[in-house]
Amino acid sequence: MPPPSTPILALLLLGASAIAFLAGRQTAPDANERVLQELASQRAVLDTLLARTSAVPDVHRDVGPPSQAPSVQAPGAPPREPSPQSLAAVQEGQRLIDAALQVRRWTREDAQAFRAALVDMTPDQRREAMRRLFTTINSQALSVQTGGAPF
Repeated sequence: MPPPSTPILALLLLGASAIAFLAGRQTAPDANERVLQELASQRAVLDTLLARTSAVPDVHRDVGPPSQAPSVQAPGAPPREPSPQSLAAVQEGQRLIDAALQVRRWTREDAQAFRAALVDMTPDQRREAMRRLFTTINSQALSVQTGGAPF
């Protein structure tokens, strides 16, 4: 039979280890607090950058001959009908995407033709055409073979 001091010694060592472990956890710096502070500082930086970019005027808006300068529409006015030229550009963009889906390839020539069609589209039409192209590419229905940007 072991002497009675051995079980007491084992209990003391185990108890001391547990107390040391718990004391260390209580005194350790809170990692979550540091992460939250870092996230707050990143949020401040992003807010500053967003404020700067929204304050930058659109310098390319009035480029070109005055006959092609975009006109500003009153906020309460009904939306204007798209021009026949922009409607044809939308149809061309859709035709390009549909043709590329048939062969499951988006080539440099497709990208150049799509880029040319984007020029004649209204901003909303352009956004929708690009959304459709990106969705198609991201769903891996097309293999992009342009060697660069897909448009």
